[in-house]
Amino acid sequence: MSLRILGGTAKGRALQVPASARPSGARVRKSLFDLLASRAPTGTFLDLHGGSGAIGLEAASRGYAVTLVEKDGRAVGALEANARALGLRARILKGDALGLLPRLGRFDIVFSDPPYEADIPALTRTLLASEAVASGGLLICQHPDRLSLPPAPGYTHEVREYGSNTLTLYERLQDEQEP
Repeated sequence: MSLRILGGTAKGRALQVPASARPSGARVRKSLFDLLASRAPTGTFLDLHGGSGAIGLEAASRGYAVTLVEKDGRAVGALEANARALGLRARILKGDALGLLPRLGRFDIVFSDPPYEADIPALTRTLLASEAVASGGLLICQHPDRLSLPPAPGYTHEVREYGSNTLTLYERLQDEQEP
């Protein structure tokens, strides 16, 4: 299976998709990046479950400073090959997303689209409690439409539905000491 980058420097170029990946569909990706264009058009971007690179490499194509985390070795190889073939700069790390999270720093955008068999509400609670999302930054969780994720203190909460997929957006409120 192959899918294409929708925008930026690699627009129209194909990504090779590893068999283990479940790439985000074009409608979800287009909607996500249209939304980001008005809210956070640049900055640092963490894709916690790199998979095919459909989201993380799309972000790199659009100029974000991207870090992708993926635990499947074959998928990591595909991510590295795709980034090279498309001429995109991205930091690609092999490992467990939650295990690496404390060492990754803070990001303007954190995107989480884990395998759907994961405990997505528990993962989301862990991400919301972490320091990964910068003040004023976004945590975006992609999940099945049958699942709803709750609001969280210190964040605004917004839900966007796209067929059987949902994006839940958490925007971290500005820290008090920041201007």
